[in-house]
Amino acid sequence: MNYGTATHFSPEETLRLAERFFGPAGLGLEVQARRRDSLELAGPRGRVSLRVQITDGATEAFLTTEGLDYQVRQFMVEIYEEAHRHGETEDD
Repeated sequence: MNYGTATHFSPEETLRLAERFFGPAGLGLEVQARRRDSLELAGPRGRVSLRVQITDGATEAFLTTEGLDYQVRQFMVEIYEEAHRHGETEDD
């Protein structure tokens, strides 16, 4: 299944967060390939690939998965909400 979302995190930070979420310290997937703008992980539970690019000042994240749809959707919510939480300012 293919998914896409936007975040205010940089492409590099988005890839780092994906590796932490899906990788050995998270869901236990192993990194299969890492490039400047993409990351591929796989394991017994399934596969996830992520490609990032800057569009109109935001990072667009394109994810493809086999077997981990729920977890990919969780990650998309996390990077969206975290980015907006970090970007909030107080109006006191």
